[in-house]
Amino acid sequence: MKITSISVQQKNKERYNIFVDEKYNFSVDEEVLARFQLMKGKQITEAEIEEIKQADMVRKGLNKAINFLSHRVRSEKEIRDYLRKQEMEPFAIDTILQKLADMDYINDAEFAELFTKTQIKTTLKGPRTIERELVEKGLTRETISQVILEYSEEAQIENAEKQARKIMRRNNKSAKKTLQQKIITDLIQKGYTTEIAKLSATNVTSELDAADEVEILQKQLEKAIRKNKRYKPSIAKQKTITSLMQKGFSYDTIQSYLTENEISFEEEE
Repeated sequence: MKITSISVQQKNKERYNIFVDEKYNFSVDEEVLARFQLMKGKQITEAEIEEIKQADMVRKGLNKAINFLSHRVRSEKEIRDYLRKQEMEPFAIDTILQKLADMDYINDAEFAELFTKTQIKTTLKGPRTIERELVEKGLTRETISQVILEYSEEAQIENAEKQARKIMRRNNKSAKKTLQQKIITDLIQKGYTTEIAKLSATNVTSELDAADEVEILQKQLEKAIRKNKRYKPSIAKQKTITSLMQKGFSYDTIQSYLTENEISFEEEE
């Protein structure tokens, strides 16, 4: 068999169509064309064509991987998963990853460190969430245990309290007790330890004074009274107190407020 023609592709000037015995046979990257010294008139065998096709697949995958890496650093697993989605053959993926490692495009230890620092500075995630994300990205437990040390307790508390204040702003109609529990639950779900979550909840809610609590109770009481006014007085009172207790106010606090403000549920004469 003989290469009878070589033409540049119209849509990609770095790829070439190879015609063998007057018929289109395959296409290759410019680098592969030069490496295998493909030219018009060259004799070529089926085995050589298969070797060239495999080399071109690697070259094509390498270009895709480098472009994938141009947006941000990636772990080896992320690149492997990406190449699989690009329908690269297993042999090509292994070769591409080795080439990327030789070119210093892949370094999981550096990736893990950079990823962790970025998450600490730009998000309010707790250490456990970051650890879980690193596991999903294919990092080893040993590597993760080293880089997570970057997340100091001081930084954890700072980020946890920022998140706690966001939670507090969204739940500014809740009693202090309920608010604290909500903050603790959310922070634990966010990846913080129970100890850090409790400390942060205590710190941010300490900014609330008795006047704030009374104001919240007053607003919730007015809302509950309006909601339950269709019931007879005894039931309305019971439902109102139950509703306030569900929002975190103690029974004694509610009763004291009702007494001090002379709020009665008795029917008017």
